Amino acid sequence: MTFKGTIAVEEAVISPDTAWLLQESQQILTPGDTGKQAIETHKARLMDIHGSRLDSMNAEGVEYMLLSLTSPGCQGIPGQKLAEKTATEFNDWLASEVSKNRSRFGGLAAISMHDPYQAASELERAVKELGFYGGIVNDYQLTGTDGRERRYYDTPFYDPFWTKVQELDVPVYFHPRYPSEKELQSKSSVYSSRMHLLGAGVQFHLDLSFHIYAMCSSGIASC
Repeated sequence: MTFKGTIAVEEAVISPDTAWLLQESQQILTPGDTGKQAIETHKARLMDIHGSRLDSMNAEGVEYMLLSLTSPGCQGIPGQKLAEKTATEFNDWLASEVSKNRSRFGGLAAISMHDPYQAASELERAVKELGFYGGIVNDYQLTGTDGRERRYYDTPFYDPFWTKVQELDVPVYFHPRYPSEKELQSKSSVYSSRMHLLGAGVQFHLDLSFHIYAMCSSGIASC
């Protein structure tokens, strides 16, 4: 076919070692799926890169695709060491997959945002050594001993990270995410009794727009 030059940016994948992250959103994505058939189908689709995905690209005129770790990614991992390890290992895996067909695929780096210096270092490695075009964060970083604390990126704490982003001159894509199961169990969650508002209909826009407005009003981003 004749490629039409379309570049798809928000294209999620998972590696075999990160498939467990789907468990966090299983009850939201597939309520009542006790046999886990729907989530297994979803997992298989996300793992596929060079098969059905490429066939669909050819059929729909998508010339190039930027791949990234599916939401919630490392932002859904409250433990710092595990989040950082997951980001590094996933980025290595994605770089290997992209190298099999560089004319059709590129990558955005998974980043743990627990430590701004480590986040900056991993982004730099992904860009300079792995050839990625930038990074992706799935809204706020979960942290805390109970896994319910949210960390947003508009504070001076993250200045080292944003300084590195500016130095590298690459984009950081802000992607929405579902609240974690622990967050939904909290009495303070506005969604615990309003599950129908979760997702792209309402919650994605409200939660992520708050973060974007915070970034803009803090002066970190020019909006």
